[in-house]
Amino acid sequence: MAIRLARTPGSRIVLGLGLAAVAGILSVFLSGAGHGWNTPLLVSVILWVILPLTLYIIGQRQRSLLLGLLVIALGADFILVRGTIAEARVLPHYVEVNGAAGIAIIAAWLAIWILWQALVVRALFAAR
Repeated sequence: MAIRLARTPGSRIVLGLGLAAVAGILSVFLSGAGHGWNTPLLVSVILWVILPLTLYIIGQRQRSLLLGLLVIALGADFILVRGTIAEARVLPHYVEVNGAAGIAIIAAWLAIWILWQALVVRALFAAR
């Protein structure tokens, strides 16, 4: 799978770190000083490792490593869903207080979160 922005392994790692930084900042906004959706703040920590690693590995098409990333994705999604269910009561309030900006922040963070997992799944199908 070719990523046109990041053709070399080093640039893919830098892109992954940049996306992790953006996701980290968005997760701080989502946490709302502890009164918002805090689970993304917890799970965003793994993005500092998993995003650069994913972008590096998809260029190599090593099926065993891709399967390992898929297992990590399932575990991380479980933690995200479990935490979100526990915090379900704060999400409507967060959106009510922040309006369209709050929805945009949620959508942007979810897009980054889903991106690395979609890349892993796509690379797994391409490695067949």
